[in-house]
Amino acid sequence: MENMKMMPLEGIKVVELATVVAAPTAGRMLCAFGAEVIKVETAIGDEMRRAGEFELVVCEDDKNPLFTIQNSGKTLTSINLKTPEGKEAMLRLLGDADVFLSNVRIPSLKRLGLDYETLKEKFPRLIYAHFSGFGPEGPDAAKPGFDSTAFWLRNGPLADWQAPGSFPFTPTYAFGDMATSSAFLSGILMAIIGREKSGHGTFVSTSLMASGIWCNAIGVVSHQKQFAGDRVNDPLRPADPFCHFYKCSDGKYIGVFDNEYRRELPKFAELFDLPYILEDERFSSLPRLKESDAAKELTEKLNEVFLTKTSDEWIAYLEANNVSCERMKRLSDVCKDEQAIANGYVREVTFKDDLKVMMPCPPVKFSEYDMRPYTSAGALGKDTDKVFGRLGYTEEEIAELKNKNVII
Repeated sequence: MENMKMMPLEGIKVVELATVVAAPTAGRMLCAFGAEVIKVETAIGDEMRRAGEFELVVCEDDKNPLFTIQNSGKTLTSINLKTPEGKEAMLRLLGDADVFLSNVRIPSLKRLGLDYETLKEKFPRLIYAHFSGFGPEGPDAAKPGFDSTAFWLRNGPLADWQAPGSFPFTPTYAFGDMATSSAFLSGILMAIIGREKSGHGTFVSTSLMASGIWCNAIGVVSHQKQFAGDRVNDPLRPADPFCHFYKCSDGKYIGVFDNEYRRELPKFAELFDLPYILEDERFSSLPRLKESDAAKELTEKLNEVFLTKTSDEWIAYLEANNVSCERMKRLSDVCKDEQAIANGYVREVTFKDDLKVMMPCPPVKFSEYDMRPYTSAGALGKDTDKVFGRLGYTEEEIAELKNKNVII
C-alpha cells in the first residue's frame, strides 16, 4: 500500500464567517493543507456564489468554478446568527476552534457578541483573525472596502501605472484580494506558532489598504517629494530602456529586462547593434539618460529594432544570450501553459455535468506533506446535518432548527 503523506495543518479547526474573496482565500489555503474549515454562511449565502454572473462563468450549486477557488474542501453550513439559537450554535462551534476567521465589520460582530474582547474571555486560546478594507482604526475603519477601492484606487497604481490621460485600466476581479490573502494567511500561521509558545490566542488583522501599500512599497517610497515625487509614466521615457516592453513584427509584445544598466550596457549594445551608445556619455547611466532625455532616443531606436523580428524570433535570440524576457500573454493562455501544467499550478477539475475546468491551485508545495485535492464546493448548507450532529444536536433538534429558519 502506498504511504499516505499527512498534511501540515491536520488537527487545526477554523470557523470562517467571511464572504467573497480575501478572507475566504486565507481559509481555503488553511483548508488545502489539512485544517478543518467550517464556513458559516447567511441564508442568502456568500456573494461569491453569484460572482459568475458578473464574470460570465456558470454558477450553479455543484457547478460553480469561481466559488470553488476560495471554498474547495470546506465544510459548509448556514446559521442565522440573529437568533438566540444561532448564536448558541456559533459559540458551540467556536468552543474547540483554533481560529475564528471573519471579514464582518467589527460593529456588527460586537452586536452579535462575536467581537474579540468577548470571545477572548470565553476562549483564551482562540486566534481571532479579522480582515477589513481599511483597517480597524482611523476615520475610515467602518468604511466598506472593496478590492477596487481599498487596494487599487486608494494606493496609487491606477493613477501612476499608465500613461496620463488614458482611461484607468480595469484589474482582474479580486486581484488585490488574492494578493492580500497571502499576507493574512502568514499572520494566521504566525499566530498559531506563537500560541504554541505562549499558550494564548491573539487578534491578528490585515486589510486591503495595508496590503496595497505593502505591495507597492517601492513606489510609495520613491514617489515621495524628497525624492523624485510624482512622475509621468511615459512609454517613450522609461527609467531603463532595457527594462521595458516592445512590439514585435507579429504585433505581439515582449518584455526585456537587464540586471543592472551600467554593468550590462556593453552586452545590450552588442545584442541590438547599437555600438554608439557606448561612446556617448548621455547613455552612460540611468541618471544621465533622464537628465539628457536620451532615454527617449534609445527607446525609439529599440522600438524600430524590435519591429524587425517576430516575438518568437526575439525570444529565441534573447534567451540564447541569457537575457530575461517574456512574451506578453492573455489570461486565456494560462490554462494551456505547459510550464503551469507541469508544476501543478493549474489542474483540471471536473464539475457536475462533466464540466471540465483548469483551476488555479494554491501556490505552495511541500516535499513531505500532502494537499487536499480540488473538489466542487457545493450547495449552501450542504454539511449542516454533519456539523450540527458533531456539536451534539439530535436529528429532531436539527429538523426543528431548520423549520425555525435558524439553519439551512
